[in-house]
Amino acid sequence: HKRYGRDGIYDESSDEALMAHRVKGFLRSSPVMLLTATPMQNSLAELWGLVQYVEPTGTLLGDIATFRKVFCAEDDRTLVPGQEFELQRRLAMVLQRTLRRQAQEFLDRPFTHRRCRLYQYAMSDDERSLYDDVTEYLLQPSLYAFAGRQRRLLLIGFHRRMASSIPALAASLENVAMRLRRLQQGLRSDEAVIDVYHDLEDEDELEDAPEEPVPAVDNATLAGELALVERFIARAKSLPDDAKARKFQDAVRLVLERGKEGQGSGKAVVFTESITTQEYLRRLLRDIGLHDEDITLFRGVNEHERARQAHARWQQEEGGRFPPGARPSREVAVRLALVHEFRTRSRVLVCTEAGAKGLNLQFCETVINYDLPWNPQRIEQRIGRCHRYSQQRDVTVVNFIASDNDAHRLTFEILSEKLDLFGRVLDATDAILHEPKTETPEIVVSALSVEIETDLRNIYSRSRTLDEVASEIAALRDKISERRDAYEKEYVRTSQIIESRFDENVRRVFRSLREHLPRGLVELDRDVANLVDGYLAARGVAYRRFEQDGRVVFEVAPGAELPAEVGEGRRFATGDARGLSDAEPLNLVHPLVRAAIANARRWQGGSIALQLPPDASPALAALAGKAGVIRMALVKYAGFEPVERLVAGAAVDGAPLDPSLAAQLARLRAADGQAAETTTDREGLDAALEEAMDEAVFTDQREIEQGEQKHFEQAIGQLERFVQDKVLVCRRERASITDKLRSAMARRDEVVGASDRERVESEIQSLATRDEILKHRIEGLESREDEVYRKWRDTYHELRYQPPSVIPLFEATFRIARSNPETSC
Repeated sequence: HKRYGRDGIYDESSDEALMAHRVKGFLRSSPVMLLTATPMQNSLAELWGLVQYVEPTGTLLGDIATFRKVFCAEDDRTLVPGQEFELQRRLAMVLQRTLRRQAQEFLDRPFTHRRCRLYQYAMSDDERSLYDDVTEYLLQPSLYAFAGRQRRLLLIGFHRRMASSIPALAASLENVAMRLRRLQQGLRSDEAVIDVYHDLEDEDELEDAPEEPVPAVDNATLAGELALVERFIARAKSLPDDAKARKFQDAVRLVLERGKEGQGSGKAVVFTESITTQEYLRRLLRDIGLHDEDITLFRGVNEHERARQAHARWQQEEGGRFPPGARPSREVAVRLALVHEFRTRSRVLVCTEAGAKGLNLQFCETVINYDLPWNPQRIEQRIGRCHRYSQQRDVTVVNFIASDNDAHRLTFEILSEKLDLFGRVLDATDAILHEPKTETPEIVVSALSVEIETDLRNIYSRSRTLDEVASEIAALRDKISERRDAYEKEYVRTSQIIESRFDENVRRVFRSLREHLPRGLVELDRDVANLVDGYLAARGVAYRRFEQDGRVVFEVAPGAELPAEVGEGRRFATGDARGLSDAEPLNLVHPLVRAAIANARRWQGGSIALQLPPDASPALAALAGKAGVIRMALVKYAGFEPVERLVAGAAVDGAPLDPSLAAQLARLRAADGQAAETTTDREGLDAALEEAMDEAVFTDQREIEQGEQKHFEQAIGQLERFVQDKVLVCRRERASITDKLRSAMARRDEVVGASDRERVESEIQSLATRDEILKHRIEGLESREDEVYRKWRDTYHELRYQPPSVIPLFEATFRIARSNPETSC
């Protein structure tokens, strides 16, 4: 919906519109696109924008103004009472949503549960004193270190790093000291801000930051602030370690021990917001006996030596599985290499926020949040690296809370109790601290995350004391309860709009897929195998074809010449690629298959020998030993659903074959053969082929048109509702104008002064004019004079009755013989 302005006018220059156009470009060459995205925010306007994208006529829901007047109540999150069924019915034409619970019983690996293990710790006196003193310093309203327009950015970044670790706090303080020293010299101090957000990998937050003026400086005050910060630095560096670090080491030891006992994978993924903290965690892990090779580091830019070593190993161990045309870029390959290292070698993966998206870590069941972002959606994304499809164990999320820090404790309560973000919460002794109300917290999290992060940023920006911070977070905790209740109340109503597929209907679809999809995949694998078989034979390649474990395997002789794109591989197999380690999986993007397809398209026809399978139908078996001619054509239907179909027409003994029998002939295995003799003259043969093709195209078109007529009727009905919505909106406005006219006329009779009467007369005239415009508008709509209606009505009639185009592909003479079940070339 961001592609449209508030007035509903499409903004072609917006970033969202440009991205939408690029995605549509991808879809021109691919009928299906699989996407991941954050959940919708329960906004009807977002739903409208999504529909506008997939339904280009804009008539299903109308323009944004009409949509809001017909379906939205007070705001874009509230549906007009009584309109649920109508909106649900319209959306069902373009939207099908399947819930996780509906698919659960049909999954090979059902979704597992999540739980939280909470480690509470108490700071030492020195830690507590430093934290309180630094916080009090940060909350002062006038600080040179945080002066200027970037004050908010620096403050927020500082608070986040301070909550991460003592080393991150020390690094932040050193940045502040550097900033103050530059101010003493009358220089700009942007570098300090950049360093803070580089450490947090949030440089994008600086893109829109305005220019910072150099503030007026009182040298004595500035020197005092610098001295205070330098004392903070000395105190931070003097701390030997911290209580949270010790609890972290305890948590990792427990994961490793359980792994040794066979109670888990013995692996953990650790998240932190700070690169400085990431390096600190690596040192903590080494202190408990882990070696460098047991620890993998992942961040936004992975150019360190360990990443290069991991990439080299991945190229050797996994890179060969990718055909030359499908190999990933170096950046993607490094990401894959680090995940591969974690899966096969290391035991702990330490990630910055860059690892919270795009990684598949379902072989690990422990997520450790060393620090917690203020945006709950980010935490959900972290957990989602492990808690995802094909995870076989329940996922444990480890968190750390300072029991003597009210602000941290209250923030965790918001995340764990108000949002149910972590599922069941246990303490270190397995005592239950909280039972969740829902097993799908991502729905609530997605709706409330932005508001929560904004609220926390505002609290830390405006508060002046520690007590004020805690008090405001406590108030926010209570507000979150109200927001969640209000959201869930409305969600129960509005979610039914897009959750319109009843459980039994969904199960019926899944049962059908479970029964028919395997058969379809077997047929596809057979076609791919036959295509490759014919290609290798035509090129004179020495190879062997055989079946093994339900697959068709091709072994090509060493040294045999294949296209360069195929690479060095000489063993290929059809079927499920999972678990296939001794051969390259053949699919439609494999270079060998693509070469076979290209070669087949270049074939102009000739003489072939068709081989009957042992299970041939009686009608097909009756043709054994006979000769004939087959003609293939590509039939294109440019209707509501553009379709391309291969159609075969054939003649045997000068007589056209039934289209269904010709289709069976087209699927037989073929080999080069001698020219088949026929007793029919060319003119008679052409006439028989023309008749066979005409009947085949007619039969195929009749099948296609059943669906096209349904689409046509739906489209015309949609256009009618589009006009009716506009009429409804106009009539509502006329009714409102009638009330206003009645009121204005009553006031006109009561006013005394000439100016007042003139003002009322002007109002009456304006209302009457608008009423007349609406009257004519309704008359035009009812007579279907609307420009959009006429445009799409004409388009729909043209689509419905447009004849197909028939493109001849090739013609071949054939002789039919029974096949030899074994093939070796």
